Amino acid sequence: MFKSFLVVLFVFFSLFIISKTNYADEPREQYTVNVDDVLQIIVQGHESLRTTAPVTSDGAISFPYVGVIYVKGMTLPDIEKELTKSLTGYIKYPVVSVSLSASKSMNYFVYGEVKNPGRFVLEDDITVLKALSTAGGITLDGLYGSVKLRRKLKDNQEYKEFNIDLKNTKEGSTNIDMHLEAGDILVVEKSRYFFVYGEVMRPGKFTLEDNMTVLRSISMAGGFAKYGSPDRVKILRIVPGKPGYESIKVDVKGAMKGDVGKDILLEPDDIVVAAEGIL
Repeated sequence: MFKSFLVVLFVFFSLFIISKTNYADEPREQYTVNVDDVLQIIVQGHESLRTTAPVTSDGAISFPYVGVIYVKGMTLPDIEKELTKSLTGYIKYPVVSVSLSASKSMNYFVYGEVKNPGRFVLEDDITVLKALSTAGGITLDGLYGSVKLRRKLKDNQEYKEFNIDLKNTKEGSTNIDMHLEAGDILVVEKSRYFFVYGEVMRPGKFTLEDNMTVLRSISMAGGFAKYGSPDRVKILRIVPGKPGYESIKVDVKGAMKGDVGKDILLEPDDIVVAAEGIL
């Protein structure tokens, strides 16, 4: 009697632990399996029976000892019960766990500056980095662009937006390892730019890299040309809600002497102008 009680207790806790690691965000009691879903089936204590079972076009899966089972429209607990019942004649006290490894009805989306934008099947343990990799990686035009994750709020049509800091990957930034949920939208925006004109060697448009300062921008433009002067450098900056540009004089000489406060950080669409020196 006591032995039977222990067996029942073991089965109960095993199923409880397994159910806590379920893949789908939707309650497993409600999700109904469909064609092209992929199920992960585990029989406790029988590693050889671990099976990845795709649901075929006729709504069935195949499992050792049991053969073919029609599972379309069943919930995961229903499939567990069916497999447990079918395995009882072969295994003593079978403890079966069925989880959803991938679902065609659960998708996420990657748009913007990636090589292969579009809709993707939400597989188990998909993080932001894995999703970007699955989409072919970020293109050159998006290397310094913002990355945003948009997630629909529960019981709401509005989205919550997360800024993803890919630049801190090596420092262990937490949001790059965020697990995606069904319906998530990952957007990689284009890199922003700035411009350098006037008395520099290579005037033009440049990618706004991290911590881009006036001195770095002039260096990227090849340095001052023959008539360029560090005394006559300014930034033309767009001010939201105002016409034209704000003109910001830059103390380049002070920055060149090591005064970090003089070396102004650039913003998107800034125009650095190096005028001719006064003779």
